[in-house]
Amino acid sequence: MFKRTLCLALCACLLLSCAAFASSSGGEMHASEAAIQFIKSFEGFSPTVHGDTTGWAIGYGTQCGEFDYPLGISEEEGDALMRADIAEMESALNASLGSMGITLEQHEFDALISFTYNLGIGWLGSDYQIYAMLSNGHGGYSDDAVVNIFARYCHVGTEISEGLLNRRLAEAKLFLYGDYRFGGTPEYEYRYSTTEDGDYRLLELTGKLSACEFTDVGYESWYYKYIAPLAYSGMIDGRAAGVFAPDSAITNGEALKLILLAAGYGEQAPTDYRWASGYLAFAVDYAIIGPDEVVELDQPVSRALVAKMVCRSLGIAPTGASPFYDTDDPYVTALYEYGLVEGSYDGGILVYRPYSSITRAELAAIVWRMYCM
Repeated sequence: MFKRTLCLALCACLLLSCAAFASSSGGEMHASEAAIQFIKSFEGFSPTVHGDTTGWAIGYGTQCGEFDYPLGISEEEGDALMRADIAEMESALNASLGSMGITLEQHEFDALISFTYNLGIGWLGSDYQIYAMLSNGHGGYSDDAVVNIFARYCHVGTEISEGLLNRRLAEAKLFLYGDYRFGGTPEYEYRYSTTEDGDYRLLELTGKLSACEFTDVGYESWYYKYIAPLAYSGMIDGRAAGVFAPDSAITNGEALKLILLAAGYGEQAPTDYRWASGYLAFAVDYAIIGPDEVVELDQPVSRALVAKMVCRSLGIAPTGASPFYDTDDPYVTALYEYGLVEGSYDGGILVYRPYSSITRAELAAIVWRMYCM
């Protein structure tokens, strides 16, 4: 079942900080909330100024003067400082990507933001190998090559830092697979060696996979990159211990809650004995659905109703004709136009199957895209 403890503050942050899903249309990208948590997991928090390898810092690694903040700061203030720094890095990274004509997926952008937050923007437009990888087309590099390019930047002075090496490996996995420290991705072992030209080759594939919260969410599956950030951020949970059940139908109640929270609405207390009754009452009161459209909260939700819930909760409307052979539903058209659904092909014909149920994996993809609009 999807978690019932997602807070409004997290929803608000997600809506403010996620990238536009249709980044290929030219919109600027931004670090997702999952990326913020990813970076925080490495930075840690300090309420007072402390020395680090580059000078003085406070909060989540924000650079400052030695005598700044004599009274210290709260975690909320540290979060604000961090986000301000990240906003500047986003601008620099977007400008550089734009100059190279490169578009990235959200997890790739998030990995580079973490890398930049740790190393600064100096790697952009330079002779850094990671910049060369991007400008040459990172799709042409093997996974092992990408991992080792990230892993080059793990030194403090001339010494290899185990902490930085672990961070670079995590960033490489995020870049390659969308692994927000969620697990289930290839393991690498350390081999501190030097090539003939003095270059380091630090990591070699072990043939094993790291532990993952869900045994049925493989990193090579199409839905991994949607489920991983949602689960890492605590926004979704499995149907049972260690099982997500990606191909199972999702219920009306689960869909209502996830869609309303993704659209920025708050937690809703039950209005009767059914756990999702508050979300149903809210959706009806605000005309997101009609009063008779959901009778049983524990029954599978239809794909057509999901389209209506999403569009009305976000206030979006279609502007063109439906691309789908099997429906001209304007809500379905809007989902397609905003990049929230893609549909599937049946005998070469694009279909949506509006009256079929929608799977947990499919709704996870829609919800993550909603957060990142």
